[in-house]
Amino acid sequence: MAGRRSTDIVGLMKDLFTFMAGFEGEVPGASPKDCGNYLDMNLPMAKFVSKRFLDNVLTDIDESRLIYPQ
Repeated sequence: MAGRRSTDIVGLMKDLFTFMAGFEGEVPGASPKDCGNYLDMNLPMAKFVSKRFLDNVLTDIDESRLIYPQ
């Protein structure tokens, strides 16, 4: 993906974390048959952390937070 900039994915990241923060229902793969770590899945905590990241990082992100050191 040469030529892409960090700003190109901000909208996608916001959509992703909004989806996670509001997710309701059964977590895909949350069974012993599907995942060896199924007991570690915690939907309420995942929603909390997703909303926190969305609110504290992504909502008003600016160019200065999207530049990686050379």
